[in-house]
Amino acid sequence: MLLPTISRNNEVFNEDGSPREPYSQMVRILSELGLEGFRAQSSRASLQAEIDSFTFPLDPLRWRTVPTDWAPRIIPRDHWTKIAAGVEQRLRALNRFLFDLYNGDQDIVPRKVVYSSAHYNPEMQSVKPAKEVYAHIYGIDLVHLGNGEFVVLEDNLRIPSGITYQIKCRSISRRFFPELNGAYSVAPYDIKDTYRRLFSSLSDSPSPGTVILTDGKLGSAFFEHRYLSELLGLPLVEGSDLFIDGSGNVKAKTADGIIKVDVIYRRVQDLELFVPGLTEAYRKNKVVLVNAMGTGVADDKLVFLWVPEMIRRYLGQEPILPHARSYNLLDAASRRAALRNMDKLVFKVREGYGGLGVYIMPEMGDGHRQMLSQQVIERPQAFIAQETLDFSRHISLDEQAGAWDERFVDLRVYAVQDGDGKVTVFPGGLTRVSKPRTRITNNSSGGSCKPTWVLA
Repeated sequence: MLLPTISRNNEVFNEDGSPREPYSQMVRILSELGLEGFRAQSSRASLQAEIDSFTFPLDPLRWRTVPTDWAPRIIPRDHWTKIAAGVEQRLRALNRFLFDLYNGDQDIVPRKVVYSSAHYNPEMQSVKPAKEVYAHIYGIDLVHLGNGEFVVLEDNLRIPSGITYQIKCRSISRRFFPELNGAYSVAPYDIKDTYRRLFSSLSDSPSPGTVILTDGKLGSAFFEHRYLSELLGLPLVEGSDLFIDGSGNVKAKTADGIIKVDVIYRRVQDLELFVPGLTEAYRKNKVVLVNAMGTGVADDKLVFLWVPEMIRRYLGQEPILPHARSYNLLDAASRRAALRNMDKLVFKVREGYGGLGVYIMPEMGDGHRQMLSQQVIERPQAFIAQETLDFSRHISLDEQAGAWDERFVDLRVYAVQDGDGKVTVFPGGLTRVSKPRTRITNNSSGGSCKPTWVLA
């Protein structure tokens, strides 16, 4: 296999072109297949993805199959053990912080930071969620700096998406690349039992009525909503299917008739727009929401700075996963330092998602610098800054050039904390692949994904 360049942080190859472990088997198989053989198998896999409606549209009116890079990412077992422990630690600490914020006397994150967060819900003060858990389903974005050092970039607690993209990549890869799959023993996982146990653990009903709330067929993540509905055997409902009855209970119109709803796995943010009265029903403990109302404040990219202290305070432990160095731009000294070193930093809008509102300054021109400097000076509460990391790259088939190349990759790992306190971290995660000449990997910004295997 030939690459035009091999960076220092290429996960597959050493700089001299020799394969790293555990990629020697993969490189051998891909070399035997040849570029045309791999392209042919990739085309068949991508056709199957299209047949299965494996989509994430950027434009709701245009069909778009999820772009997938079929050369797998392989994570050694010892790397994964550390990742899983760090993810569990972080989720537990975030849930403790959220409970303390709304039901205690939280003093870790400055009040100015909390109250300026777009996702802080003061109306949720003293409202305790079921089993005192706020973030039930969690996603964390990591990058690999080499030698098993994974660094946290962001937490995703509002409506973390992508777990089914992880599953679908794995299943299609297993079918269309038998040579690669046969060469490795990959850790299995099954989210079905974990999710169903989660929903049951949050309700006092022996058989809770549970639905998945979607924003509809034109939503970018509708594939995931439909897939989860079929996998879990739960009704998929829109806002118009839900209503509050005279007793204040939540009911749903389904194909099997009207049912009482005890748990809503929500895939929408602004609930009152979809279901008027749902907020009050939640406040009165008539229904459980996954994730709970108020969770979004811990998704804030500025609150992110205090998660290591949450871990120390609530768990009495040192953080397992390090943070990217970040700047609180509300602090005058930090703001001056960030503006002086602007060319070396990444600026992010605090409530942004999907790669929107991310400015990687080493990749931008002087015009962006001047514009962003002015915005940071005028509205420092709207941004954070982070160091620009030279994180890892992986091999990628460049279809236009008809050759192998390398692209930046990150890793979104998914975890669940149920009402009994059990945390499950699903092996692997979703590897997202950047477009050429950028570090932005989000699918909604035009990136792709690739199968991710944890060695058993």
